[in-house]
Amino acid sequence: MRKNRRRSVLGITLIALLLLVTMTACSGTGKKEETGTVDKGTSKTGTEEIKPVTLSFLSAWNGGGAAFPQDQKNNPVAQKIREKTGVTLNLESITTSEVEKLNTIFASGTVPDIVNAPFWSTTGGEGQVIKKAAMEGQLLDITPYLDKYPNIKRLVTTGIAKDFAEFDLNSPDFKGKTYLIPTETPDGTPESIHNWNYGLFARGDILKALNVKAEDIDTEDKLYDLLVKIRDGGFKDIGGKPVIPAGTMWNGWDYGQFLAGWSDYSISDFREVDGKLIHWTQSKDYEAKLLYMRKLLKEGLFDLEAFNNTSTTANEKLTTGKLAIFGAQPMLADLQKTLYKTNPEMQYELLGPMKNKNGDIRTQVEKPGRSGFPVLFLSANIKDPDAALRYIDYVNSDEGRLLAYFGIEGTNYTMENGIPQWIPDVKKQFDDNPDLKRDAGLNYLPGRFIGAFSNDVTWPTPEDQKTKWQKLEESFSVKMPIKIIDKVSASYLEREWPKYQDFISSTSSLNFDDEFKKAFFAASDQEALNILHKVQEKFKAAGVDEMAEFVAQKAAERDDIGF
Repeated sequence: MRKNRRRSVLGITLIALLLLVTMTACSGTGKKEETGTVDKGTSKTGTEEIKPVTLSFLSAWNGGGAAFPQDQKNNPVAQKIREKTGVTLNLESITTSEVEKLNTIFASGTVPDIVNAPFWSTTGGEGQVIKKAAMEGQLLDITPYLDKYPNIKRLVTTGIAKDFAEFDLNSPDFKGKTYLIPTETPDGTPESIHNWNYGLFARGDILKALNVKAEDIDTEDKLYDLLVKIRDGGFKDIGGKPVIPAGTMWNGWDYGQFLAGWSDYSISDFREVDGKLIHWTQSKDYEAKLLYMRKLLKEGLFDLEAFNNTSTTANEKLTTGKLAIFGAQPMLADLQKTLYKTNPEMQYELLGPMKNKNGDIRTQVEKPGRSGFPVLFLSANIKDPDAALRYIDYVNSDEGRLLAYFGIEGTNYTMENGIPQWIPDVKKQFDDNPDLKRDAGLNYLPGRFIGAFSNDVTWPTPEDQKTKWQKLEESFSVKMPIKIIDKVSASYLEREWPKYQDFISSTSSLNFDDEFKKAFFAASDQEALNILHKVQEKFKAAGVDEMAEFVAQKAAERDDIGF
């Protein structure tokens, strides 16, 4: 009797299920349903109900949390994405070293569900740490999901330099598996390559007081003379305290802007010097760079704390006008809502542009596709990979990108001839107070989730609608246009060197930049040069000269190699 009763119950259940399926099929048109909300907070894509899920997200960028809205979960953009995907993100960021944070999460096995981190190569820095984690099984292989999520599939193939895609993004060691999703990549056209406008920026009121034209300061000697005048000029920040003549943002980023005179247009780790190919670590230019920086530091012309500034400390110095000159990007997102509102006369001006060793302006060098970019990756232990991929795929759809950049149609913008246009009152509010735009959820997605895209190309802003800050940024880009070199980087040839893996092992613990910065603070110039020469000798001992000779021979066999 009990068996028959169970069979009867099962039969009734099956009939009910069949009726439900039949009714569902008859009610449709054969097309996939739009995503929408259903009862109890669940979402629905097609005929599949999606249960709400909360995922952890780490922005592994020092200071990356500045773009996060105050209300992470219930800002308008987050609410709309939750309606469409069922996903809520718990956002986390860092104010310390990116490499340090990545090493910590991988060593402890506490990898968040989704991580965005720098990925400049697989042979050093963050990229090397990420690659190692992938090889150890800590990252999810998303290859089986790519056909299901076409927008993610586009991200892993579009706007990426061919050589970087082959040797780094899809490292041969990955054996055909895909672990990384590029972001902040162009859409495949030269016009879509983002100009970051790196340079040196000086307070305009100080330049005016000294009767100095910003464009005239284009060499290290002229820069030094200007810094001496600033040091001796008695200039103050907004609090009435003495300025620091020169400095950087956090962790010394980017002190290299002060050393432009020893730079070149390069796309590889190798330099041609007197008809011979050398590795960058062996360049004699480092002696001149070192002694120049030591002179600035010894004479009170450069911030002694620049190389261990936290993002908080660096931003405080920046937004109070304490740095008379800083090297980095223009930092308009921070300055327009702080210093430029309270003290517009202190607005920073672009120096030069500075000239490189060939007498050309120092500017951003790119290949037709980007080499090195932020990437997203998922933890191998993520419980619901489809939820994470659904989220990333949606925000990279046409609809999702509109939401990410412009918010809610009818509330924030209207469509005119296929181009989103801000509602005038909303635009004014956002222009007057950028924090309102951030808290509406309109800052964090473009910079950390979206790739293979350029909003400037897809939705060009009419001239009469550009803010003064957009126009200022564009004025920097005009002065420092991107230089495109359509070549394969010579750095990839070194990987064919039979002793390459031994070289990598021998140099993995060497941090040239850290040793170089340590030399800035040595007791004497000779001791500083000894520190520099010591780290250079360690690279020599590892075979760097032999590697350069090998690369030179391989490059001579091809006509598409660039240095």
